[in-house]
Amino acid sequence: MVCFAKMIPGIPGLPCCNPCFGTMAAAGGRSGWRAAGRAGWVLLLLAAASLPAGAAEPLNAPPPPPGPVGSLVVELAKQRITAFDRNHQMLYRQLVSTDLAASPTPKGDFHVKAKYKKTKMTGRDYQIPVVENVMCLGGDGLPPDSICVHPAPWQEAAGQTFGVRRSHGCIRTSSATARWLFGHTDVGTPVTIQN
Repeated sequence: MVCFAKMIPGIPGLPCCNPCFGTMAAAGGRSGWRAAGRAGWVLLLLAAASLPAGAAEPLNAPPPPPGPVGSLVVELAKQRITAFDRNHQMLYRQLVSTDLAASPTPKGDFHVKAKYKKTKMTGRDYQIPVVENVMCLGGDGLPPDSICVHPAPWQEAAGQTFGVRRSHGCIRTSSATARWLFGHTDVGTPVTIQN
């Protein structure tokens, strides 16, 4: 435990009920630290849990705030997705797998219509019970939940790389990319799909 002390205006003789008191008393005794104060002032002791040796940040630190992504651009010819901030600076770029010839990925200007932490995905010839970190697009006449940015763990498990067209129209990503995009992209974020 790390202790911090500060003298503040207050009521003299305020009893101490701080977990650091034992350390302070052992170092100089209760009267030792109180005598160092001034009349009409109180010694405020603050305690903070100390970090394990070598820890770079507090344990259980809160995650970074979501939503820094201002727009997403999917380039079909390059098979990649790029996230830009609200000042149009690139934040993140990774390879994806989009449409096969029989099931083209639509081009146009869309937006993130819905986000699903976990969802079932069903198509004409596939059914996947649980897919995590899915963001489905809306706008420009898209039926709800028809075109999504989602991970393809089955593609990763088969050792199939991204950057190659493999999907039924959706934008497939690695699990790590889907997790990053999901955590940093708000509903309503513009998405452009272009050649």
